[in-house]
Amino acid sequence: MQFRIILSLAVPSITKGAETISKSINLPPPIPFRNASRSSCSADEDEQCSLDDGIRMSRFDEVHDANAYAPAPEKVDYSNEQFGVLQKLDGANVDESAKFIDHWRSYMINVVMGDSSYSEVRDRCKNQHEMCSFWAMIGECDNNPGYMKTNCAPACLSCDELDFSKRCPVDKNMKNAFEVPGDVNRFFERVIADEELAKYNITVHSRPKLPDDDDTVKDGPWLITFEDFITPDEADRLIQLGGLEGYKRSTDVGNLKADGSYTEEVHSTRTSTNSWCLDKCMQDPVARDVVNRIEHVTRIPQTNSESLQMLRYEEGQYYGVHHDLIEEQASRPPGVRILTFYMYLNGNEDSGLEGGGTKFPKVGITVTPKKGRAAMWSSVLNDHPHIKDHRTDHTALPVTKGVKFGANAWIHQRDFMTPNRMGCT
Repeated sequence: MQFRIILSLAVPSITKGAETISKSINLPPPIPFRNASRSSCSADEDEQCSLDDGIRMSRFDEVHDANAYAPAPEKVDYSNEQFGVLQKLDGANVDESAKFIDHWRSYMINVVMGDSSYSEVRDRCKNQHEMCSFWAMIGECDNNPGYMKTNCAPACLSCDELDFSKRCPVDKNMKNAFEVPGDVNRFFERVIADEELAKYNITVHSRPKLPDDDDTVKDGPWLITFEDFITPDEADRLIQLGGLEGYKRSTDVGNLKADGSYTEEVHSTRTSTNSWCLDKCMQDPVARDVVNRIEHVTRIPQTNSESLQMLRYEEGQYYGVHHDLIEEQASRPPGVRILTFYMYLNGNEDSGLEGGGTKFPKVGITVTPKKGRAAMWSSVLNDHPHIKDHRTDHTALPVTKGVKFGANAWIHQRDFMTPNRMGCT
C-alpha cells in the first residue's frame, strides 16, 4: 500500500498551491483508534496521545468507545482507495502526515466499518479530493465545514454527518419570521403604515381586499414597490460589484444528492447570468448599507436572508414563469423563502433598456424596471405562512433592447446563513 507524499518548503493554502515534488513511501499497519479525550497517557503512549490531541478527536470520543469494537472482517479492503482518492500531503511534515492518515484510516476501519449504525453511509464516506487530508490537518474541517464534512468525511472523521438529518437538525425552538395565520398581512400593513418608510415612496400594487376597500384595490397577494429604495450611485456600485464577482450562467435547483444537498442545473427557461455578493463584496460599504436597509424595512434579521444575488439580462434573455419558494426547505433548518426583495439597478427610462419587466400572470401585474425601484412580495399564504402562495408565480420578461441589471434578496423563515455554512440549506 502506498500514499503519495507531496514535499514542499512552504505550507500551501487550499486555493493557492506551491511547487511540489512527489515521493511514495510505505506506511505501517493502521494504529489502534484511541480515545483522544483522556487526560493522561502512559509513557509508551506519549507520541500517540500527542497526535490525538493535535487532530481534534474529542468530538468522536463523546460518542464512540472505539477500542471496544471487534476487529474489522478480514474481507474488508483496507487500501486507501477504498476510502476515496489517493491523498497528497505536506512533505515538510512527512511523519506527522503519515500518522494523521493512519489515524483516520483507523477510524474508518474500527468505527465506520465496525459499527452497524454507519451502514447507511459507509459507501458514501470517501475522500473526494486528493487534498482532503492536508486540508483537514490545517483546520479546514472547522473553517469550511459545508464542503469538508461531506466531501472529505474520512479525513474529518465525520461519516455520521453524511446523514442529513443528523448533520442538519431543525431547531424546533427557533422562532419563525411568519409564525401564525395573519402574520403576512400584519407584516405588510406595518410596512405601508410606517411613517419613516414613507420616504421610499411605497406603492401597493396588490393586497387582500378589505370590506371597505374601493375598486382601485386589486384583490390578491401582497405586492408592493419602493420607488426610491436605493440611490443612482448605489445602483451603479452594485452593478460594478456584480461584475467584479463575475457573472455566470444562472441555474435552478436540480436533483437531491446523497449528502442531502442539491445539484445546480441549467435550464432553457432561465437564460440570465448572475453572481453572488459574498465575503469580498459584502465588505463594500454600499453593499452593507443596502442589506442593512432591507433589514430595517423588514425587521427580519439579515441572517435569515440569502446573500444578494446580482443579475444581468442581456438582449433576448429572460426567466420563465417560476416561484421562489422551494418546498423541500420546509423541513430544513432555514425554512422556506417567505419574501422576495428585488431591486432594479437600471430602468426603461434612463439606460436604453427595453423590456425586462417582472410579470405576475395570475395577478395581472407587471412591475417595470426603474433605477432605484425595489419590489417586495410574499411567497407564502397569509392563512398558512409555511405554504406556497401560487399567486406570486412570476416571470422576468425578455429584454428587447439593452442590458438589465438587478439585485435580489430571498428571505427565509429562520436563520439561513448559519446552516448554509454547514451545507444544510
